[in-house]
Amino acid sequence: SSALKSGEKRNDLFHFEAGPSLYSGLSQDRSPNPLKHIYQMIEEEPEWITYDEWGAFLPEAPEGYQLSIGAENFEKILLQYGGQSAVDDWNMLAS
Repeated sequence: SSALKSGEKRNDLFHFEAGPSLYSGLSQDRSPNPLKHIYQMIEEEPEWITYDEWGAFLPEAPEGYQLSIGAENFEKILLQYGGQSAVDDWNMLAS
């Protein structure tokens, strides 16, 4: 944790991606997010900014899209850019 606090660059540290925070959150005390666990272990609590929309630019959607967070809205994007089979695959993974 001293390297993290001092700002030294360490190539052997694990790098977290942003994805899990969208689904499991960081602001609640009992989050399943592994990054939240790290903050709890080093006894740091950043100021969290919560949001209810997100957007992305993907090869399938180069113009980008923005939608409210939630499975129903995400399924609309999947249907538009990936078709019904993408929605079916997602639902199978999510169940």
